[in-house]
Amino acid sequence: MTARTSPIASAVPGRIRVRHPLLRRADRFQEALGSLESLDSVRITGSNPAVGSFLLSYDPAAVAPDDARSQVEALLSAVLHPAEAPPPDTPAPAPAAASKPAAPELKWRINRAAKIGMMGSMAATLAALGVGKRVHAGFGTLFVAFMLVHMTVQRKRLFQ
Repeated sequence: MTARTSPIASAVPGRIRVRHPLLRRADRFQEALGSLESLDSVRITGSNPAVGSFLLSYDPAAVAPDDARSQVEALLSAVLHPAEAPPPDTPAPAPAAASKPAAPELKWRINRAAKIGMMGSMAATLAALGVGKRVHAGFGTLFVAFMLVHMTVQRKRLFQ
């Protein structure tokens, strides 16, 4: 199960910054905009659909900061995670059997193993300098293999 992050990027008394990747989608942004405009105690002072961000302000003397934050989180939870809030007349789904890890988590684990392998093989490559050329070349080849795995996992970020 993947961890769900809060859409609230920062909050200080009187101001809340909301930012979430799903808000970059025009339909979700408009739905969030409509939901946030329905709040009486909070008003939108800025928005940027390109980054999925809203800047909200409220009077901290009239509304407690925790209350304003929880109101905003509750509204945005329904917008960002509609599948998690089934209609009241829908029966609860049966618990699912154990499944494979989510793709981002699997990529994270593979990348972590590749980075650890790169560090270990680089240390072994340097240590093998005193042993012989074949051992040094063998560990160097292992390092290149781990580096290729790492680059494959990170290919989208490499050429941005």
